[in-house]
Amino acid sequence: MGQLAAPRIGWENEHLATYLLSKVSFVANPITVSDDVGSDFFCTLFESRIENTAEQLFPRNSFAIQIKSKEETILATNKIEYLTNLELPFFVGVIDQKNLRLSIYSGEYVPILFTQHGIPQKELKLSPVRDVVSIKDYCRTKTDKSLKVLTAFLKMPFVMEISANDDRDTIRTKARQASDLCSRMHQNISTRVSQEYIFKLNEPGSTLIMAGSGSATTFRRNFCFRLAEAFYNLQWLHANQRSQFKIEEFRVYEKCYLGLIETNIEIPDKLRKVYTLFKSKLPDGD
Repeated sequence: MGQLAAPRIGWENEHLATYLLSKVSFVANPITVSDDVGSDFFCTLFESRIENTAEQLFPRNSFAIQIKSKEETILATNKIEYLTNLELPFFVGVIDQKNLRLSIYSGEYVPILFTQHGIPQKELKLSPVRDVVSIKDYCRTKTDKSLKVLTAFLKMPFVMEISANDDRDTIRTKARQASDLCSRMHQNISTRVSQEYIFKLNEPGSTLIMAGSGSATTFRRNFCFRLAEAFYNLQWLHANQRSQFKIEEFRVYEKCYLGLIETNIEIPDKLRKVYTLFKSKLPDGD
């Protein structure tokens, strides 16, 4: 039996995607012998700079991407556990073989969905869309009587197209855009993992702050660590940039700290130690 002349479409799509993604990133293909249940590629975006008269590539952000042949809704129920545990930005790329381009769609709302609504118990669908997506309409869910989410339909907003015809300046611009988006997505993934529940949104300066059964168990701890951070920074300013240190500002934070103590709220040792140490270094008049 002879070798089939025509390669499978999936093989062609993945190789074209590899070429296009390599314009902005280092590309790794984790699975080559079986059907994947997560991502086709793991990529590390690079920044191009001229150093010592030669162009050099410096790694920036990493992300995972799944390649598809059509812009259509994806049944991703078998990816729920994968996406729940994935600590990388997730994207879907749609290949256009005829025009030699890759359309990229963002999974930036994945960690927000899992935090705000919970992990779908029965079904997850991902929908690459060209429309503008906001926090008000990024998903649709169905719940049971106990409000546990059963199914979720998540929109994946369009990010950019990478074309074989893009010139170097265009590629650099798109790489910076992708890097900025990945940075925000990384922060939101870290927010979910660290249980801080403050998410950065696409709109400049916009954030989503969540309250609920998860946040209710961690907000006191998070606040105390932020207060400790304030004391550490005031201590540094007092030692290194005295003109930027204001005792009035310290008094505001101190009043808050003492109020926590008086209310018998549990204080992390880190907060107690930094306050005590810094207080001991201030002149008695302060």
